[in-house]
Amino acid sequence: MEKGLISSIQGYSIKDGPGIRSTVFCLNCNLRCRWCSNPELMLPGLKTMYFDIGGKKVRRDVGYEIESKTLAEKLARDKVFYDETGGGVTFSGGEAALQWKFVIETARYLKELGINSALDTAGDVPQSIMEELSNVMEYFLYDVKTFDEELHIKCTERSNRRILENLKFLANKGQKIIIRMVVVPEFNDDFADVQKRMELVKSLGGCVERVDILPYHTLGRGKYKGLGMDYPINVREEISDDYWKEFCKIADNVGLKIHIAGRE
Repeated sequence: MEKGLISSIQGYSIKDGPGIRSTVFCLNCNLRCRWCSNPELMLPGLKTMYFDIGGKKVRRDVGYEIESKTLAEKLARDKVFYDETGGGVTFSGGEAALQWKFVIETARYLKELGINSALDTAGDVPQSIMEELSNVMEYFLYDVKTFDEELHIKCTERSNRRILENLKFLANKGQKIIIRMVVVPEFNDDFADVQKRMELVKSLGGCVERVDILPYHTLGRGKYKGLGMDYPINVREEISDDYWKEFCKIADNVGLKIHIAGRE
């Protein structure tokens, strides 16, 4: 039986796919997004965080190992909520696809129990792994951080060539996809790249069921401090109304319906 390394399970989630879901946060990621709000999940292995709460130093251990069947049985306790709302389980991270054998085996156990699964991914894994994952996932929540390869390397320290190829592969297969685009001032907010990303998404056709735009935030800043790390970027958090108006105009011209978090 496969074992995986996870940090936590978030129940009653309504932002990680259709319906009410349980989100499993897996450890480790092969991207180093400059704006990452979950550094404790980005870095590999078990780790310890320290926080000052009321003048007292509080320790928090991050990560534990769990078997696929044990995890599936735990997640199944909320099946009534999944059934009532069309929800299920979402594997997130970090990059859950790096633990693909564990994720697939857990998803198969869940499927036997009548529970669907989704994968929140940046897509930077071999296509053979992506294909195996697609055989058990109902949805892919797919992050498109940039279109330009050099810009992607600047933002994440990785090329996006394989990421975009895998996205097109899933679309050609007819996989249900929810696109996620994070917008970070001074990094990937250039309208030329935004337009190319939207045109790409539009070209994927009807398999894309939703496009979620996620404005940058600094909610993870305290986690860096808890890990003894410096916060990696220093940019404005607020994005102007004028910017969003132009952003929405681009989407309209491309013929793409988008949902901007916090602005609906």
